[in-house]
Amino acid sequence: RFRDHGGVDWRRVAGAALVNLRSGGIREGASTISMQLARTLFPERISRRERSWRRKLVELRVAGLLERTYSKDEILELYLNHVYIGGGAYGVEAGSRLFFGIPAAELEVGEAALLAGLLRNPSRYDPRRAPDEARGRRDLVLSLMEAQGRLPADVADEARRAEVAVSVGGSGAGVEGEAPFLVEMVRRTLEEEMGETLYHRPLRIHTTLDRNLQTRAEAELSRTLEWVEGGGVGAFRGPPFPSVDTAGGRTRHLEGAVVFLDPVTGDVLALVGGRDFRTSAYNRAVQGRREMGSVFKPFVFAHALASGTAASQPLADRPLTLTQAGADPWTPRNHDGGFRGTIGMREALADSRNVPTARLALANGLDPLVRLASQVGISGSLPVVPALSLGVGSASPLEVATAYAVLAAEGRRPQPRWIVRVEDMEGEVVYEPASAREEVLDPRVAYLVTDMLRSAVDEGTGRGVRTAGYQGRVAGKTGTTQGGRDLWFAGYTPEVVGAVWVGFDDPRPIASGASGGSVGAPLWGRIAAGAGVGDGDGWPRPPGIVEGLVDPATGQLVGDRCPAPEGGGVRELFLAETVPASVCPEQRGFRDRVVGFFRRIRGGGGEDPSPADAAGSHSDEPDRLTPGDSRERLLGAPPVSLNGGG
Repeated sequence: RFRDHGGVDWRRVAGAALVNLRSGGIREGASTISMQLARTLFPERISRRERSWRRKLVELRVAGLLERTYSKDEILELYLNHVYIGGGAYGVEAGSRLFFGIPAAELEVGEAALLAGLLRNPSRYDPRRAPDEARGRRDLVLSLMEAQGRLPADVADEARRAEVAVSVGGSGAGVEGEAPFLVEMVRRTLEEEMGETLYHRPLRIHTTLDRNLQTRAEAELSRTLEWVEGGGVGAFRGPPFPSVDTAGGRTRHLEGAVVFLDPVTGDVLALVGGRDFRTSAYNRAVQGRREMGSVFKPFVFAHALASGTAASQPLADRPLTLTQAGADPWTPRNHDGGFRGTIGMREALADSRNVPTARLALANGLDPLVRLASQVGISGSLPVVPALSLGVGSASPLEVATAYAVLAAEGRRPQPRWIVRVEDMEGEVVYEPASAREEVLDPRVAYLVTDMLRSAVDEGTGRGVRTAGYQGRVAGKTGTTQGGRDLWFAGYTPEVVGAVWVGFDDPRPIASGASGGSVGAPLWGRIAAGAGVGDGDGWPRPPGIVEGLVDPATGQLVGDRCPAPEGGGVRELFLAETVPASVCPEQRGFRDRVVGFFRRIRGGGGEDPSPADAAGSHSDEPDRLTPGDSRERLLGAPPVSLNGGG
């Protein structure tokens, strides 16, 4: 009776009142299309949350005004353009493209009837999740049209015989169309900021999405997961795709996540929260917190540099066992099971050596390391335990990308955002998130760590970025948790920063040869290469950075009048206040013998740094340490003497 009433169907009102009176509760409503449109267009005046006679009277009045202002066809058009269809789509045009991949004008009768049937309960009758219920609802609509003489019987019969077939990909503006995980984050953010107005007011939403980067991220993640499942890095240990466990949106098959940001503005350029939004809407890029593994190590080195450690400090890559009150002894291992003797900080980070990294963290303190992690954007409670240095703490890919943005953007932490602004149809800005940046790390420290991480990509565990085809300037770090359960790579150019993660929702080993280097780094590289990620003019060197030639065996500067050390010196960068003192290589033998003598009579047990030690010669007996040991004991090598006696 839409065309017969003036906005209120009094006959239906009376019938609904009788049903509700008999049932003792609200069992049936009497809202007309005009009344529903009134709620949709004026949510600030007619709140769905308010259940009162006042609200109903306002709704009736507005419906009457609509009837007097617009024709029935215009009211119906407004309603069909604003009504919620399901899947994040509003309006029949968006619904048609989402469910069938075609414009509404091209719908068959049965498809149109299915959309009409969704209006009563879009979730219950969603044809992708409940095809039988959707078909029953569609057939009811067809039967009503036939009974009212709006559809010939033969046409209705043919439409009822048709299978319910929906578009797999969809092309609509709904949440399951383009960049569904990012669109869902946009929706959630605006729902928090705007309430129901979001759904009942025409808006133009400007997002931070880079379509090219997003498309490449989705495609390369899918390709990588299929490659791993096919045995690309050894025998795959998981179930095939798709294998769904509906509890909490988790799955049993291999999953992954990708997030890319602008390191300066925090704009989220690409966000992939999982393998398939339709299978699982759980957003692993934002909600998923996983052990970081070695992707956390750059912040161990950043903390050490900020605490006054010279960038050339030698570290002992030899066995250690740490004992402390109230805890079991801790003996870290390197990923290859071997040891290299004494190595430099750059090599330790580039090649992801666990034991030297642990020594560096212990020598500089765990509590301030946790504080730094929080400052760069890794939220949550990190364990203040020695294994934190090797990444036992958990973070989301978005948090990891934000933390790496601090290194990429001169020590400033951006606030990630997916919305630039929201405008009404007249162009007035109704919501615009503030862009915030906070300096949380000395820009010089960020530059030094970046320089070390460039070595990690060019010479270390991140070489997969290069083999995957990306040849621009890039700094980054791989990460692999115990047993190969989580595979990471986080990296950045001067223009973008990104983090990728691969693993199971229920952590377990993935494949025999799976690591951040074999899976994460190539994935990142293919995304960057395929999207044509730029590398700008490089990272500007801040004032207060000094470059010098050092003797790798001691970490000391080689004086201008000194002969070159055995094997040649290496060039290293330093904070101006941590430049090492100059020591000629020929002075090293006497100095080391003296140092070694006093260490032995104190029971230090450590070995003298020497070419033989650097080549990997060491005792099988581990250094037995406690957190209260001297800095030299913890590092396993004499601290570098600084210029000026520091």
